[in-house]
Amino acid sequence: MTMKTLITLISGLLLSVVVTAMELDDAKNMGLVGEAPNGYLGLVSTDSPEAAALIVEINAKRKVRYQEIANKQNTQLVNIERIAGEKLIEKAQGNGEFYMDDQGQWQR
Repeated sequence: MTMKTLITLISGLLLSVVVTAMELDDAKNMGLVGEAPNGYLGLVSTDSPEAAALIVEINAKRKVRYQEIANKQNTQLVNIERIAGEKLIEKAQGNGEFYMDDQGQWQR
């Protein structure tokens, strides 16, 4: 499959998170969660058990979707996670949201 198809699949994944978008958007806007290079959410502020629970829920859904894409692409899960992480961090940077840099530090 081509890179364009892969990017389209990843974009579909990003849209599939809309089910919990309001809660996620709120958590991102409050600076509680951010995007990590591995394609999953991370906890920026440990003061919110609600944000921690949201991360667990969304990351579980992301992992299922990433695995589906990896299976279709006949590639390893880690490859899809990395590509998704790059795209999600790009989006977070454009939106002024938290993301984890290459040194493992949260940036906004």
